[in-house]
Amino acid sequence: MRLAEVPTTERDRVFRYSRARALALVCALIVIGSGAVRLGLQRRAWLPFYVAGMLILVLVVAQRLILARFRTTNWLARAGDTGLFIQFRSYLNYGFPAEAPTVVFIPYEEIRRARRVRKRRRVPAMGDRDESSEQVRTVVELELAGDTAPLAQALAAELATPAPKEARWYGSTSTRYKHHPVRLKSPACLEVEWGVVPNARAFLDGLRRYTEIEPPVETSQDYVHLQTKSRDEQEKRLVELAEAGQVMAAITIARQLYGYDLKAARDFVEDLRGGKGRPVDPVIPPASSN
Repeated sequence: MRLAEVPTTERDRVFRYSRARALALVCALIVIGSGAVRLGLQRRAWLPFYVAGMLILVLVVAQRLILARFRTTNWLARAGDTGLFIQFRSYLNYGFPAEAPTVVFIPYEEIRRARRVRKRRRVPAMGDRDESSEQVRTVVELELAGDTAPLAQALAAELATPAPKEARWYGSTSTRYKHHPVRLKSPACLEVEWGVVPNARAFLDGLRRYTEIEPPVETSQDYVHLQTKSRDEQEKRLVELAEAGQVMAAITIARQLYGYDLKAARDFVEDLRGGKGRPVDPVIPPASSN
């Protein structure tokens, strides 16, 4: 259903992206920037003013992300009297067409079981083959009994929706945030990335009266040492990363595994992500020799 069609009542429990965290970030940047300006005036030094200028630039660049937290559309899930409403469009892409279906309603009786999963993944550091970083995220998995084919189609359509053009003083531009909080892990399992408040534990406690809540689990995935995996397994891992919003990490790994340049690696990952099957390997121009 469309976002505007979601019925709301005062009894709904709403799970939103935290406004307090966004406000705390803004306040911290303002305090640090003010301190830098004061220090620059006292010491007549240019470096503190440079730091303050960079902080202002960060605020300008991040203003869309910050303001999105204060919109009424910044919710991920609503627990109503008869079921759950899950919004699969990222709250950051609020400028996308409102006519598209972006919310799925799941009656409580169609939820067979649910659980909280803490996922750890190790990915290569950008631009450095010898370093890596660990990412930790929490997801909620819902095992569903109903037909999820319409939801799969809606999720695919959302991924394919082009970003709308926006008029700027320097011309027109379009922005699409690679944030995909909801995906079908399998035809019967809906995975929801839980970056909202209240936390996943509170969400599952509210579901306990309607369905079975399994014990929480923790998983770990290594995306650094994929060279020992089969080609099919490598491509599966790249798709997992891209669908989790880690497109740049997937591109970095594709470059390391197959020796692609940046454009070839990006096209390769997008083809995989588009479900077109194994794409034809891009032609890499030979290195020039002197």
